[in-house]
Amino acid sequence: MTQKSWLKGNLHTHTTNSDGDESPEHVAEWYHEHGYDWLCLSDHNHLTILEGSAAEKAKWPLLVRGEEVTSRDAGGPVHVNGYGITELVEASDSTDIVTAMRENVERIIDAGGMAAINHPNFRWAFDHGAMMQVEGYKFMEVFNGHPETHSTGGGGRASTEGIWDRLLSNGRRVWGIAVDDAHHYTGEFGHDRSNPGRGWVQVKSASLTQQDVLDAMEQGDFYATTGVTIGDMVSNTREINIEIDPETHADGTQAKYTTLFTGSNGRLLYETISNTAAYKPTRLDGYVRATVYSSRGTKAWTQPVFVSE
Repeated sequence: MTQKSWLKGNLHTHTTNSDGDESPEHVAEWYHEHGYDWLCLSDHNHLTILEGSAAEKAKWPLLVRGEEVTSRDAGGPVHVNGYGITELVEASDSTDIVTAMRENVERIIDAGGMAAINHPNFRWAFDHGAMMQVEGYKFMEVFNGHPETHSTGGGGRASTEGIWDRLLSNGRRVWGIAVDDAHHYTGEFGHDRSNPGRGWVQVKSASLTQQDVLDAMEQGDFYATTGVTIGDMVSNTREINIEIDPETHADGTQAKYTTLFTGSNGRLLYETISNTAAYKPTRLDGYVRATVYSSRGTKAWTQPVFVSE
């Protein structure tokens, strides 16, 4: 059996090839220096490909080909990331949100990639109703680190987790991702700037290649996080077991964790404060996913297990 390992990666960031403030080389080096194994440079309507010497490539993580396919005239921002694309994808110019989203997803698939619906609450562009009218995307952003993306919802608008649960409850098999959406690498790092290092995925991959990373993601063999680390995980229709690696402060104090297991329609199935969180799904659950909350304010999300079929 092939030994798989957790590989840390970011799926959404920008460079000076679109509206980022640093070069692709600088951005790639930042992620390598901060422990990332792989990275997608997802510039708006631009396929950023870095070519370099062996010495230069040694300063970069594995670079997964990607683009943020961006329609700006659809009555709201429609941004769809394409992962593993083989060519530049031209964004839809439709003035209708659903049509633009559908065309962008279809064009990403035609270019050999997998599609992710980005930050639905950015400028309150759309909700699960619009997303239910589109087929073919594999992922949605459950967390986006840009300060203007309103991941927690509010004022009667669902959080991105809530949107995810509504999609899952209506039969959609969509994996949840956490991303940076970073634009700002120069100057001060602060909560009101879109800095790197805020959200990422840990993929259980057979090797550090684009194909293996994307294959694992397609199968949902990963978790999303803003800082919580999962050491080991078993996740199937018979059992879900999550081993949390506790974060330790300099004085030896460990963070504390609460894990919520969620089922169909966002229903709470089980809650535990153990660092070994376990749950046995039943057919009545529909699906089961877990959210791990840390006392440090960070979170992790496991992918849903579908048990209703």
